[in-house]
Amino acid sequence: MAKKIYISPSSQTANMYAVGNTNEAAQCRKIALLLVDALIRCGFEAKTNVTEGKSMYDRVSESNAWGADAHIPIHTNAVNGKVAGFRGFYYDYGGEGFKLVDAIMDAVAPITPGTSDGISSYKSLYEVKASDAPCAYLELGFHDNKEEAQYIIDHPAELAEAICKGICNHYKYKYVAPKVAAAKWYRVQVGAFQNKANAEALEKKLEKAGYDAFIVASE
Repeated sequence: MAKKIYISPSSQTANMYAVGNTNEAAQCRKIALLLVDALIRCGFEAKTNVTEGKSMYDRVSESNAWGADAHIPIHTNAVNGKVAGFRGFYYDYGGEGFKLVDAIMDAVAPITPGTSDGISSYKSLYEVKASDAPCAYLELGFHDNKEEAQYIIDHPAELAEAICKGICNHYKYKYVAPKVAAAKWYRVQVGAFQNKANAEALEKKLEKAGYDAFIVASE
């Protein structure tokens, strides 16, 4: 049976980013939706709730009722505009939440600009203590730091994929990368001639003008 991963994005719309005229809730919800898609692609069951007006209390209740195997809040941090880096929180050192958040940090920290990365026990956080499933609480970076805020805004898909890789590594699932659509080429026909000399003359004219040109014969 597939592992059930509940993603709980921040609903803190008042936490404004240092750049971009955006806020913590908007960015974390965007990442949560991308993460759910990535997890499903990799074989997990996954769900989130980005409904306006829903709180962490609603999301914990939903996660518990669903019987999640892991509860993962997604947040961004703030302190003094200078600190940057990944932070992760769990309930008990050595427990399942610790192992999961550690695996996620190993995947996320290398791609983000902050360097003061770390994880620690934080038993008083509501989602850490109230979720029935092991909780890996993520603070992906500091939104009051301009460089890190801009990175989060510009790279939601990369962050979602990195989190997914960490979850896959923890649960020994094979990470499946998103499919990249094959490039399409559209060719433009300029003219058609029964006289080959006329075709060659146009070919030379186009090449002189800087265009790639070639002649194709057809019945």
